[in-house]
Formats: sequence, C-alpha cells, structure tokens
Amino acid sequence: YSTAIGIKNRRLGDMHNVGFSADFLGEKYAGNGLLPEVIATLAEILFAPATEGGLLREAVVESEKNNLRDAIRATVNDPRAYALSHCRKLLCRGEPYAVSLIGKECDVDAITAAGLTQRHRTFVNDHKPVFFYVGATSPETVAALLDKHFGALGGTLPTYSTSVLPQVSEIRRSQEQMPLCQDKLAIGFRTDVSITHPLAPATVLMNEIFGGSPASKLFLNVREKRSLCYHCSSSLDLYKGVLFAQSGMRSENREITEQAIFEEFDALQRGEITARELEAARSSLKHSYTQLYDNAAAMADFYLNRVVAGGSDSIESWRERIAAVTLDQIVQAAQHVRPGAVFFVNGTMDGEVDE
Repeated sequence: YSTAIGIKNRRLGDMHNVGFSADFLGEKYAGNGLLPEVIATLAEILFAPATEGGLLREAVVESEKNNLRDAIRATVNDPRAYALSHCRKLLCRGEPYAVSLIGKECDVDAITAAGLTQRHRTFVNDHKPVFFYVGATSPETVAALLDKHFGALGGTLPTYSTSVLPQVSEIRRSQEQMPLCQDKLAIGFRTDVSITHPLAPATVLMNEIFGGSPASKLFLNVREKRSLCYHCSSSLDLYKGVLFAQSGMRSENREITEQAIFEEFDALQRGEITARELEAARSSLKHSYTQLYDNAAAMADFYLNRVVAGGSDSIESWRERIAAVTLDQIVQAAQHVRPGAVFFVNGTMDGEVDE
C-alpha cells in the first residue's frame, strides 16, 4: 500500500535529533490496518540490522560511506543552501549548531564496520526515544504496540540544551568564488529570544514581516520595488535564536542589496510597520499553521520540537498567541536581534540562469 519509511536527521537547537518516520494507510482503508506491521518493521530496522560475524556488513557500510561522500560533495550544487550553511558556521562558530548534519569526507573515511557497530549498540542502549502517532487508532492500542516492540529500550531522554546568544562582538564576514551566474548572499542574525521566551510569538511574526512571505519587506521592497535581486527572503530558527536573510543577485548589486536588507531591518526595529504589512503577516502565519492539520508529519514535528524543548503549546494555542501579538511587541522582539555574520558567494560566470 505504498508505505513509506524515512530517516530524520536534523538540528533542534544545539541538539542532534535523529529517528524514523513512517507514512501509511489507516485501518479504515487497509483491512485490519498496517500499524502493527509498520511498528514491527521499524523495530527490526533499529534492533536487527544486517550483520556478518557480529558486525554490520562491511560491503553495506562501504556502500553507505560512498553515498554519504556523494551527498557531501553534492552540497555545492545548491548554491543557496551552500551559502546558508556557511553563514550558519560563521555565525555560530565553535557551537554544535554549526556542525554539518552529514559531516565531512574525512570523518566518513574514518568510519569502520567495527566502530559503526559499537556506535549502533550505544545508540540503542543509551538513548530513549520519543514516539508520536497521528491517526485514527486509539492511543491505548498504539502505546501497547510500541511497548511490545520497543519496551526493552533503556536510556534517558536528554535535557534540552542550546546556547541562545544575543549577538557576537562584531559581524564576521567571509566569501568564496563559484562558477555561477548569480551571486549569493546570506546574512545571519542572533537573538536571545528562543521558543520558551515570552517574546517568541512576536519574533515569529517579526520574521514574517521582515522576509518570511511574499508580502514581506524584503520581497516587496528589495526584490519587487527596487529590483535589486532575483530572490530575497528570511527564515527563523526559534529553537536556536538565529535568523537568516538570503538573496541572489548580479555581482554589481551585491553591496547595495546587502545595504537594502539592513535598511529594511533597521526600519523594522524603528517600528516602521504598516497596517497592511502586519495584517498580511498575520494572515500568512494563520494559513501556515492551519495547513499543519493537513500534514501528519508536520503535526508530529510541531509537537516533537515542543516536547523536547519543554514547551506545552498546541497548534491552536500557538496560533492564538501569535494572533494576540501587538505591534509594540513586534518592535520589542526586533530590538533583541543583531546581525552577526555575512557570507557571500561570488559568481564567476556571465548570464542570468542559475536557479
């Protein structure tokens, strides 16, 4: 029935979050339901990987090492993500948040079947999982199945930990050259506001006004009105307290685009927010959170993040908190944010074709 099982590998603040996910038909559509088989399969993946002589199979390990090397080398093929990654490393230098989720080639080279087998045993024995289920089966039934297959797992759930810093002493800058037609700019900002801070909802709304939607200051003013770039937007990681602005432009527009982005943020900090901008941001976020109900994986991720970080918001209560944010709170949230890093990719080719 086209059941899909995937791997999760992501950051949550300074923590590394890994796990499995499964998307499958509910019992209403598939006889007695696929849930027991899916949970059993997930347990088999975790507890019974293919081994040879007590170790993970050497051929499989080497094959996966090659796949990982290919993935690491392929990061340069997405210039926007590449610029963002390097800006993140620059902004959070020396912190776990700066570490690549897929590592470096030299780290991959050092992996052995024996070392990976030991790592797997440690992972199973020392880490306590968190389970989320979105569907129509009763919680009691799901809990019983999970206990049957995963009840032997020990370990403890680690305490959520991340360093949320208001700013760095000065803006760190770096750049590289790549064979691109468009230049890529990534600007990193830091704030001492994270998911548990009272200004968290206002910070989400502030980012939406700044560059989080097609009705934002960056999109309408920098891209549309001034025609300085091909794209311009911002994104917020509220679990780390970092915000990134990104843009792609012609080389001759690099400096003026950077200046324009900072000007728009300065205007935000001064409270220069129109009623139209505020209403558009509210509507955009309301729509985004309403859409979570249409995506089981997104719902699970929403609650996973909050459970691990110690939050207690439901989707609805979070929407209500955002809806109650005032203009003064948005300005206050913006004043907690400071620029900390600028990374620039200088394209060496002529033309206008990249993304």
